[in-house]
Amino acid sequence: MTTTLIDAAEQAEAALLILHKKFMSGNRPPDALAPLNEAALKHFELLKFPHRKHEMYTFVNTKDLVATAFALTAEGSVTEDFIKSHVFPECESSYLVFVDGVLKGDLSDFSAIESAIAIVPIEEAVGQADIKEHLVDTIEKENDVFASINSAFLGEGTLIDVSAKKQVTSPLQILHVSTGTPSGKVTSHPRVLVRLGEMAELKMIVKYVGVQGNYFVNSVMDLLVGEQAGVTFAQVQEDATDAWHFSKTRVLQGRNSRVKAVNAFFGNKLTRHHFEAHLKDVGAELTLNNVSVLNEQEQAHHFVRIHHESPHTRSGQKFKNIVNDKSRSSVDGTVIVNQGAQQTFSDQLINNLMLSDDAHADNKPNLMIFADDVKCTHGATVGQLDENQLFYLKTRGLSEKVAKELLTKSFAESIIQTIDFPGVVQYLENTLLKKLEN
Repeated sequence: MTTTLIDAAEQAEAALLILHKKFMSGNRPPDALAPLNEAALKHFELLKFPHRKHEMYTFVNTKDLVATAFALTAEGSVTEDFIKSHVFPECESSYLVFVDGVLKGDLSDFSAIESAIAIVPIEEAVGQADIKEHLVDTIEKENDVFASINSAFLGEGTLIDVSAKKQVTSPLQILHVSTGTPSGKVTSHPRVLVRLGEMAELKMIVKYVGVQGNYFVNSVMDLLVGEQAGVTFAQVQEDATDAWHFSKTRVLQGRNSRVKAVNAFFGNKLTRHHFEAHLKDVGAELTLNNVSVLNEQEQAHHFVRIHHESPHTRSGQKFKNIVNDKSRSSVDGTVIVNQGAQQTFSDQLINNLMLSDDAHADNKPNLMIFADDVKCTHGATVGQLDENQLFYLKTRGLSEKVAKELLTKSFAESIIQTIDFPGVVQYLENTLLKKLEN
């Protein structure tokens, strides 16, 4: 690394320290959170901003992001009509709205499930021993510098608590709204913890949108899934095209728990999603599906680490990326099977459809296995539209344009159709897949 790059990184780190000082003095986070903020900041100073050879950012160029001078987002305003336009039909009375990382009760409505969940401000939740232990532990062990930054600016986080044996009948939508700014650059750091007690069930939809651009949303969500509990969720990233989106989903699964996640990404100036799962006890199962559709110079990058920590655990991953024009995608995914985690089953498949010679797709599937009785597979493909299929459709009277749209849409549909929420499926067919018609 050259001296110039080192100087730039040091300047960026110094700028963040100054911003954090303003946060601690001006925003005055709750006293219960201040020690966590300080601990996370110290950890950030150890990790430092990633350079271009950093193993977690092999395919992600953060130079422009790190060099950008951000201000903390002032409390923005959002209309009820804007909120309603982004609430899915199955969640009309079961949604929570976070504006620039702050839960807005006056814009939220969870009356349909109010008796099944508890909404607890994070400064109150840290009074619970297990929540405080989790936060302290993850701050100390954090390996992602941007997740450390999120904890350093933690002030308005929320715990969504589902007690043992509760069945949340309606899907809960978490709507993250970034208000952005007409000039300058602003940042927010949403933090949500979801805890499910033994045998609890929750269906959840997470959506990220922006009112206007010029923002960096740096979000972290933790899923603490108890014994025999189940979570089904979908995440939709649809931020402004000139925004930055970094998010981390951290999953901790207990015995015989089930998690099914499907993520859909529209991309923007730079999108990166870090998915980290720990299958901590016997019988835990995880399914992770992802679809991205990228045009122009949009980017969407995925960094995935799945840890099988006990015997008889299962995980499955499927990624499908459609990249056009000068867009870029990447999937850096590793499955780790710990010593003693016998009879683990894991499979991972990454498929990329290239619609332009200038588009770029990177893949890095990897297995790290420390047990001898396992069944683990992984693979990746990069290709263009099948000429034989295209020819067949054209012989049936379809124009080349329509035939290409049909094939590209069917490529993405195979992931979208795995989403358990009809409203989300319909929405993505009308929006994400609409990008393939341009």
